[in-house]
Amino acid sequence: MDFSFIIMIVIIILGIILSAKEKIEEWGMEDVFSNMRREIKGRKLNKLDEDSYRDYTQFFGTEELEDKEFIKKMRIIYSQIMKDNEENIKQIAELSGCTYPECILKIKYLKQIKRIPEEYFIDEANGLVNRCSKEDQELLKKYRPYICRSKLQIPQIVARIPHTPGKTYEEMKKQVLDDLAYLDEKDLINGIILNKVDETITYYNYQTTGDKTDKITVTCQNCGAPNEVNRGGKTWCEYCGTIVEDKSLDEKGE
Repeated sequence: MDFSFIIMIVIIILGIILSAKEKIEEWGMEDVFSNMRREIKGRKLNKLDEDSYRDYTQFFGTEELEDKEFIKKMRIIYSQIMKDNEENIKQIAELSGCTYPECILKIKYLKQIKRIPEEYFIDEANGLVNRCSKEDQELLKKYRPYICRSKLQIPQIVARIPHTPGKTYEEMKKQVLDDLAYLDEKDLINGIILNKVDETITYYNYQTTGDKTDKITVTCQNCGAPNEVNRGGKTWCEYCGTIVEDKSLDEKGE
């Protein structure tokens, strides 16, 4: 087969693709496709479970009564933010028939069920909801695998996150806590309660599954990092690689 003919066909196909792309941009079809995706998500709001929403509010210590206008309010809030690009929470609350605190909770819930993208943050101090900065998006991206997917605790995050050369375990832990507190303050991480006193994370609707082996936390003698090991067993420290061992059974004479 004549290779020059094949090359000519490839060039023609590439020309058609580039031309089609230019037309899409010219006609604003990207906006059309974006609006179609939003419309599909909007229609899915009809299937929202009000009981699930009430469970979500109870997780944050607030109780919501049964509301016959629940779906209507959710659709208005969604439409105001995602279609009309409204940023003023007070305005959104008035249009949807919500109180201000109720509107904030409903926005958080829409983020939790991924109807509103996670990069939208709630600025309660100024009463605004809008997209976060690129820097905040990068920070969120950094912690997403450990929080949104794996639902880890602070020591596990410190052990798995890329280490900064020269930083001790305690310094890394402080950095992780500071970062998570910043993201939590902006409501960029959904469905968690970050306790900065005992340095724990409580996850919404998360049930521990899997290995039921009796575990114990052992502090690494080398770097001070806490590690989970089987009772009476040993493992490598997740932070520095030193062998850590549970000797509690030996101490009890078991």
